[in-house]
Amino acid sequence: MLVIKKLIIFIVVSTIYSNQLKKMNLSSHLNGSKRFIGKTFSGEFYNSTKEKPLRDIINFERILNGKAISISHSVNDGEYGGKYIIMWNAEKNMVESYFFSTGGEIAFSKATISVDNITIEEDFSKNGNRIKKVKKIYKLHKDGTLENNIKYFINNVWVNSHSMKYVQSDLARVNFK
Repeated sequence: MLVIKKLIIFIVVSTIYSNQLKKMNLSSHLNGSKRFIGKTFSGEFYNSTKEKPLRDIINFERILNGKAISISHSVNDGEYGGKYIIMWNAEKNMVESYFFSTGGEIAFSKATISVDNITIEEDFSKNGNRIKKVKKIYKLHKDGTLENNIKYFINNVWVNSHSMKYVQSDLARVNFK
């Protein structure tokens, strides 16, 4: 009887563990993003004040059976927001990013994923100004905080624009109006 109970417990635990692994399976090209998946972060813009708060919420999800990840964000409960969908394109042999915003913008970009870093590089050469590219770098630190660095490519040099720090928040939600 004890052997049967142990066998039943083993089968139940194995099934649960197997289902959890399936949920975390990602395309091998996206594996570096595993630490981000299922987490939500909250951060304040550097120019946020009590009178005019500016809060950004970012959420990272595994989507499309692990063939893609999404990064959703909303500013001030949906005043502005957007969603990146990042996936491997076998025809082009590269990781790509598609961005859709509540303001109507749609952008296609190159993405790079490594352990603790997701980098999205957008082409702005058609904007008619000196900024030719914008690079967004999401870095997950060992202490669990998230950093988002924005860089501009101007006159063939990457220039730091600004960065934001975020803390993980299980209560924060990305909202779209």
